[in-house]
Amino acid sequence: AFAITDTELKVMATLAMIQAAGFILSLLVLLSGCVSVNPDQEFSEVSKEALSRTDQVVRWEQTPEDEAWTRRAIQEFLVEGLTRAESVSLALLNNRQLQAQFETLGIAKADLVQAGLYTNPTLEGLLGIPFKPAAIEAGFPFVISDLWNVPLRRDVAAVDVMRTTQLIIQKILETAAEARNAFDELLLQESLLQFQKRKVALLETTLEQIQARFNAGLANKVDIFLGQNVLYEAQVELVMVKADLKRAHARFVTTMGLDPLSDEDVHVHGDLEQVSPRLLTLEQAWAFASNHRVDLALTRLQIVQTKRLVSLQKARIFGDVGAGPGFHHAEGGDANEFGVTLDLEIPVFNQNQGGIARAEFQVRQAEKQLMATELAAKRELQHLLAKLDFHAAHVQMFRNTMRKMQKEVEDYVERFYQSMQFNSIYLIQARERNLDARQSYLNALRQYRLAESLLQVALGGQLTENVRQGNGNLLPHDSASDGH
Repeated sequence: AFAITDTELKVMATLAMIQAAGFILSLLVLLSGCVSVNPDQEFSEVSKEALSRTDQVVRWEQTPEDEAWTRRAIQEFLVEGLTRAESVSLALLNNRQLQAQFETLGIAKADLVQAGLYTNPTLEGLLGIPFKPAAIEAGFPFVISDLWNVPLRRDVAAVDVMRTTQLIIQKILETAAEARNAFDELLLQESLLQFQKRKVALLETTLEQIQARFNAGLANKVDIFLGQNVLYEAQVELVMVKADLKRAHARFVTTMGLDPLSDEDVHVHGDLEQVSPRLLTLEQAWAFASNHRVDLALTRLQIVQTKRLVSLQKARIFGDVGAGPGFHHAEGGDANEFGVTLDLEIPVFNQNQGGIARAEFQVRQAEKQLMATELAAKRELQHLLAKLDFHAAHVQMFRNTMRKMQKEVEDYVERFYQSMQFNSIYLIQARERNLDARQSYLNALRQYRLAESLLQVALGGQLTENVRQGNGNLLPHDSASDGH
């Protein structure tokens, strides 16, 4: 008769258990798939959104070759000076904070991959003390609750990836706006410097004229003192403008991602008066913003995620459920026992009531937060549109009325001053008011462009040219036809 010894039986049992464990492990590997962390698809979506919302391309530096490409692009940008659009391009390409923000996309994708991984199986065994080779007890359990928990965890983590994408888009919009504003501020300070130099030169000429009249006995000391005082104030203001210009230049350089201590020649060129007033209703602005604002998208994603959290919390009622093949052989025993090990938490007391209730409260909180965010967004749009209308009216008023009127007043005073019907005070005041009006006009241009830039961020993207009311786009109007 063919007899199987206890030792052979234990070896066979052990091999059978290893085969069963290998089968389960293979099944888990198939379920997990070929896991890798590659955020290229997500960044491709970011790139498309950036192009759509800013009309600019973004790049994520991930290799030394990418960094070398960026350095070459920077040098090409700086050769002939930067326009407003080129400044935005350079900032989006070279802004270090934005590049750091891109890395969060890889982090979120890594969290998503990790959330989709199944718990590693464990190998359990009992070794008696002292060791008795004739007795063996072993098990190979794995967490079968992963079969329904992992997809839910992955869904929750997927929302985090979408949230990270939206935060990056917001950073892109803010970086573009910061670049536009830094460019406009630098252009304004350069314009103010040239304007202030002309102002000082004009007041110097005025003082010379007053001095000549004084020498001829046609003016008095009060006229001289007044002319000197106004000239002194203009000279002090010139020093202040030079200091403001240095600060604006430093801000512009750092916004471009460049080192302010480097010897790179960074300059800009453009026309501050190139503005394109638009007539935009609050309804049109909201139709666009409701589909593009990042804060609204984030709040909606919060609702989606909290609902998924409710499902995940409900699935956690039984905790972690473990199961797997097991084998038991006792010394001197008549039978070898094969079976399934089971680790199941009986939800008698803890049924995850708090976790479920918390997630349900979070859903309601997110829904109410969405309504609050929508109201705040409408209020912000209304405020910015009012500012835009005011500064546009200010600009047009100066162009159409004040510039011509101030020139006529100055010519009128000049004519009567030469005929000695007006004293020097009138001439100084007329010229000073004309200069002040011009300076106010430059500031109005700057404020208009600032409001327009802020509005673009508040809308969640650039003002589009192809517009139909009600589809989320904006309707541009020509300034000559709409009264701006």
